[in-house]
Amino acid sequence: MFLAQQQVRREMLVRMSAPIASAEPRAPRYWLSQVLKTAMLIALLGGGWFAYHAVQFHVPASVVETLLPRL
Repeated sequence: MFLAQQQVRREMLVRMSAPIASAEPRAPRYWLSQVLKTAMLIALLGGGWFAYHAVQFHVPASVVETLLPRL
């Protein structure tokens, strides 16, 4: 039993100490996908910023003012 456990441990150590084979390099499409995601994020944030400055937001001064009907 003890010898079997030692053998298993040795095999695991050999596997763990072996050099790691890296996966194939990422395809150029991965880079393009990241660029497109970043561009979309910038476009959405920029559009929101322009919309915020184009539309006037009137923040109510109190809860009562929020609940009263506007005339």
